[in-house]
Amino acid sequence: MTKLKKKTITELEGSLLETFNEVASGESQIITHKNGSSIAMVPVDTIEMLTQEVELHKDLAIGYAQALSGEGLSTSQLIEKLKKK
Repeated sequence: MTKLKKKTITELEGSLLETFNEVASGESQIITHKNGSSIAMVPVDTIEMLTQEVELHKDLAIGYAQALSGEGLSTSQLIEKLKKK
């Protein structure tokens, strides 16, 4: 994992276009406010990828819970179902 570039809000004010270009090219950045709070500037592609991963993990968790409770399909039933498609 690459190290995130960090800037203060004052530094961001002086380099807004440069920062936007860096984020648009794939580099996430952390911006820190004077009060100590921080935000992340992240490329949209990264957010979309993370959203897809969260949905995948939710589906896996549901499938795992169903398998533990005896719901769902056995491996052989799934294979037969896929063959029919």
